[in-house]
Amino acid sequence: MELNREQLKTLMPWLITGIRWGKNRKNELSALKRHLHRKQLQIRNRKTSDSKIVVVFICQYIPAWSKNKQLYEVLCNDSRFKTYLLCIPNRVSNHEIQHPEDLSNDVYDYFLENGYNCVINAIVGENKWFNLENLHPDYVFYNRYDRPMPLPYTSTSVSAYAKVCLIVYGCALLRIEERMIDKAFAANTFCFFAESDGIRKVFYQWNTILCKLRLSNAVCCGIPAVENAYKAKDDISRSWLFSKNDFRVIYAPRWTMDSAWGGSSFLKYKDTFIRIADMYSNIDILVRPHPLMFDHFVNSGIMTKNDVENFNQSCKERNNIRIDGEKEYHATFWNSSVLVCDYSSMIIEYFCCAKPIIYLTYKEDIEYTDQMKLMLECSYIVNTEDELIKTIEQLANGNDPLAVKRNEICNKFFLNDVNLHASANMKQLLIDKCYS
Repeated sequence: MELNREQLKTLMPWLITGIRWGKNRKNELSALKRHLHRKQLQIRNRKTSDSKIVVVFICQYIPAWSKNKQLYEVLCNDSRFKTYLLCIPNRVSNHEIQHPEDLSNDVYDYFLENGYNCVINAIVGENKWFNLENLHPDYVFYNRYDRPMPLPYTSTSVSAYAKVCLIVYGCALLRIEERMIDKAFAANTFCFFAESDGIRKVFYQWNTILCKLRLSNAVCCGIPAVENAYKAKDDISRSWLFSKNDFRVIYAPRWTMDSAWGGSSFLKYKDTFIRIADMYSNIDILVRPHPLMFDHFVNSGIMTKNDVENFNQSCKERNNIRIDGEKEYHATFWNSSVLVCDYSSMIIEYFCCAKPIIYLTYKEDIEYTDQMKLMLECSYIVNTEDELIKTIEQLANGNDPLAVKRNEICNKFFLNDVNLHASANMKQLLIDKCYS
């Protein structure tokens, strides 16, 4: 494909800058050829108003599906779209599948069992993958980066024939937006749906040439996590089937001890929650660690397998504390009373329930985003075991002095029209970009 005069005028200053910057623009310049090839295919097979827009969602990490679920449902209900779910087993690392002779696919099974349509098993044989290009997709949605992807499904491969779209499953609530975006993946991305202006600007800085050429862009269409969480308010939670009490506590510790993210409180408070379960028979506790936490702690030598088994056994021996193994969690949030947590992007999802949050890993030397600062203003910050127990007891007795402020901030800044219609906003953008 040849560039026209106007595109060359736009490109040259940024190309010269890119050459000067060298490595900083290496990913972007490398992706340029693939974007142009995809653009050429798009022109050759230009969509007409009566042809369907084909959208494929890459599904691999089930807890992250909640970020895409509402958009998927909105597209399924629009006759202009044809949607597919391409299910990749969650045992791929560095592009290689573990135990290739095992043709099972738990992700594919999950979506079939939960009644989804147009579900595709990515595995078609030993070390053989479904040919995604045969679907002639217009858009392919990701919520993870390339490392856990088989090579045919990496953004490098897919961006040559389809528009790669990204909805990151984690929200940036700390001023470290650069660590939230993979540079190589970003260069292959046609549309990055950013949940904040800060992360949108980082994307633009890394992809200035591609954005100037309109081969790539970052947009704020609302926060999908907010819409998804809010619309699950009437869903049924299987996680609380053990519960006999009205006051329910979720404890969500972080998976890493990395101090840049605030670290994990689990080693400090794991025994505390066992004691709380023993002290208060009228309180039910659900421990929901990050899915990576126990494996990471064992592999890092922070805990032993016996330590993990002993904690699991301690929970099983009591009637009012359990470890949550369910994949989806929004309904669990709505059926709880309080969240006790470390830093996590799902704080914003729980905050939309307008329920109290007890935050365990606040540090003054960490720079939080404006969104996080608003939520922390009406959260309970605790630093010791005594403070944690007293705060839970206070809330269990109906004393929640931050409730009014929390509701005001929640309704004004989070449950606004833009966020609650994020998927509809995204759908319209897909239509505009496809038919234009």
